[in-house]
Amino acid sequence: MSLSVKITTQVFQTLSDLKKKYGFVELGLAVSGGSDSLAMLYLCKDWAVKNKIKLRCVTVDHKLRSESLIEAELVAGHCKKLGINHEIVGWDHEEKLKGNLSDLARSARYRIIDKWRKNINFVLVGHTQNDQVETFFMNLKRGSGIEGLKGMPVSFRRSEGYYILRPLIHTSRESLQQYLKEKNITWVSDPSNSNEDFERISQRKTWTILKSKGFSENRIELSADHMRRAHEALNHMLPIHFKSIGKQEITDLLWEYNSFVLLPEEFKLRLISAVVMWNGNVHYRPRFKAILDVLKNINEKKTVVLGGSIFYYNAGKIRITIEYQSVKGNAISCTSGLVWRNIWKVEREIKDGYITAIGIDGNKQLSKQQRSTMPFRSRIIQPGIFVKEKLLIVPTLDSDSSEYLSFCGIKFNDFLHNH
Repeated sequence: MSLSVKITTQVFQTLSDLKKKYGFVELGLAVSGGSDSLAMLYLCKDWAVKNKIKLRCVTVDHKLRSESLIEAELVAGHCKKLGINHEIVGWDHEEKLKGNLSDLARSARYRIIDKWRKNINFVLVGHTQNDQVETFFMNLKRGSGIEGLKGMPVSFRRSEGYYILRPLIHTSRESLQQYLKEKNITWVSDPSNSNEDFERISQRKTWTILKSKGFSENRIELSADHMRRAHEALNHMLPIHFKSIGKQEITDLLWEYNSFVLLPEEFKLRLISAVVMWNGNVHYRPRFKAILDVLKNINEKKTVVLGGSIFYYNAGKIRITIEYQSVKGNAISCTSGLVWRNIWKVEREIKDGYITAIGIDGNKQLSKQQRSTMPFRSRIIQPGIFVKEKLLIVPTLDSDSSEYLSFCGIKFNDFLHNH
C-alpha cells in the first residue's frame, strides 16, 4: 500500500466515523496554507465528493507577517480550483498585543471562526499527531496533571456551540507533506516554525532527541488516551458530586460546607475550576496554584476571589457569586430582546429604563423584605431595572415582577455535563 493510499484510508475512516457520530451534511474548514491544513483541504474534498458533504473554507489572516495576505490568497486559489467556497477574514488586533502572542492569536482565530461559520456546526482544523506530541510535552514540562496530559480529542464542543473536528490527529506531519509532494502541491512554510523562542518549536527539537532514545508517537498517543479516559471518568462524576453537595440559586451556587470538604481533593479542585470558567465564560482553566489557594481559603472559611468569582462562607454553606467589580458599569437598555451579561433576557420593555447590577446605591433602595432574600455580596450583583438612578424593579428578588427578565444562560449543572 502506497503512503498516499495509507493516509487517505486513515483520514477517510476518521471522517466517516465523525459523520456517523454527528450526522453532519456540511463542514467548515480552517485552512492556513501550511502543509497540515492544505493536506486536510485536499483529503476532505475527495472524501466529501464521495459522501455528498458540502464544504466551506475560511482562512484567518492574522496580519502578523507581511506575507500573510498573499498566503491566504494562495489558499483561495486552491479552493477555487477545487470548487470550494472560500473566505479570507482578517484579525484587526482590536486588543493590545501584549502577553503570549500565540495564545492571543489562537483566541482571536476561534472568535473569528465562530463569526464566520454562521449555520455551520462543525469546523475542521489541521492538528496532526505531531501537534498532539508537542502539546503533551509542553504540558508535561509545566507540571500538568490529567487535564493537560490528556491531549487533544478528535472532536470537542466549544462553549459557543460549534464543534472542532481533527481528522488528522493520528497522522504525522511528515507523511502529509509526502502526500502533498506526490500530488505536486506546494505549501507555505511559516518562518516562525524555526524560531525556538516559541515553546512549541522548542519541543520539536526535544522530540527529535527523545525519538533517538526510543520514544515513539504511538506510545505518547497511548499515554494521552489513558489520561483522556481518566479525565472523562472524573468529569462524569462531577455533576453527581455537585448534586450531592449543593444547588444553584438564581446565578449563585451554594455548597454545603461539610459535604464539600469531605469530597476527594481532585473533585474539589475541579468544581472550583469549573465555577470560575462558568462564571467568567472563559475556555481555559485557572492556574493550578490559584485553584489550590481558593481551596485553602474555603477550608478556612475565608472569603476569596478568583477570575471574578467570589467564594464566601455563609450559614453553613460555601456561597459563590460574581464579584461586584466585574459587573459594575455593565448596563443595557430595558428593551425587549436585549440580553444583560449573556444570561438575562429582557421580556418586558420599560421606557427610559436600563438594566445594571443593583450595586451599593441600589441596595439602599431595597425594602427590608428584598434585602432578606440573600446575603449582601450576592444581592448587589442581581439585575435591577432603573430609570435614571431610581431602582424600579428587581425581578430576581420579587416573584411578582419576575416576568420582566428571563434566564437565558447556561445552568451550572448543564455546564458540567457539556464541559
